[in-house]
Amino acid sequence: MSEPRTPDFTQSDAYKALSQRALDNKRPSRAQPLGAIAAARFPDATNRQAMAEGIRAQDELSMGQFGNVFFKPVSIAGINLKLEPVQPSIGTVVHGIDLARDLQDEAVVRFIRELWLERRVLMFRGQSHLSHQDMYDFAEKFGAVGLPYGEPGHEPNSPDLNNSTKVPGFPNMLVLPSDEKVPSAASAWHADATWQKRPPMGSVLMCREAPVIGGDTCFCDCYAMWEGLPLEVKKRVEHLTAIHEGAFGHQMDGVVPSAEHPVARTHPETGRTTLYVQQGFVRRFAEVHSVPPDEEARLLLTLKAQEGRPEYTCRMKWESGSVAMWDNRAVLHAASADFWPHRRVMERLTILDRDESRRTPYYRPNA
Repeated sequence: MSEPRTPDFTQSDAYKALSQRALDNKRPSRAQPLGAIAAARFPDATNRQAMAEGIRAQDELSMGQFGNVFFKPVSIAGINLKLEPVQPSIGTVVHGIDLARDLQDEAVVRFIRELWLERRVLMFRGQSHLSHQDMYDFAEKFGAVGLPYGEPGHEPNSPDLNNSTKVPGFPNMLVLPSDEKVPSAASAWHADATWQKRPPMGSVLMCREAPVIGGDTCFCDCYAMWEGLPLEVKKRVEHLTAIHEGAFGHQMDGVVPSAEHPVARTHPETGRTTLYVQQGFVRRFAEVHSVPPDEEARLLLTLKAQEGRPEYTCRMKWESGSVAMWDNRAVLHAASADFWPHRRVMERLTILDRDESRRTPYYRPNA
């Protein structure tokens, strides 16, 4: 199998334009988490080059393994797996599987899907050999592979670095790069493309290049976020809807996309309730509810304060060749923007529910 090649994103016009701060030897902006962490790690640097060299010197680490790993052994269709829980309620690393070979048996696919619904986030290590076609074939086992942001109809075309980086022959794949010159990390809690009318069911993310330290992805359990709300808040918001607005990079022909979704969402496969509000895209409640501005501000603050509680979250550490798969209906995620000046290159596919009747978010009490 030929080695997959990620396009050289440094040759795009967007990358060259965004590199100007680096060419001027200015430190990364502290208005962004990547720059703030860099300033905290190496505060005395007078310029970008000195800061980058200083941090790289700090990160000259040796590789080794120590400590114990606890796992659950499972045998499926003759394949011996080790299931390593990352946090009690969310996240499992699946060891002992080859995603290019071992999903030919429908029993394995069914097991992985059931585990995914139960644990919300799965990670598979040691998958560097996967080609772009292998990634596509894996994602297609669990649903219809969507465009980079889900269903067709709104394809962002703003001058954005990520949108400018394409994989030849794979228009569905989104490359998410970051390096010393143009750092980037989606560090606000969000679920992918909720500004779409029918957001994607799930996402598959491959790490092609990992920082030696940092750059983890954090996931937050939306079931726990709902369960953790005070009863009076649940009663106040359970029949409200909220407006999800995209960012500048999600514009198409200058139009920022938006969608209206329920605050409390019923998961279409488990029947459980999730809190479907996040800081990434939710700006306000729908005007039809006539929520007074001061109450709206208090409620949104209370809802968003559920994000990232340690008890609700797990943190996945990337290695080159790691693949994560998550349920976009039941978790939020955020990149840990702490890895500058190291390089991090990811490739993402989105998965749509084959049952189109389940794609539109809804709330069904007592489901």
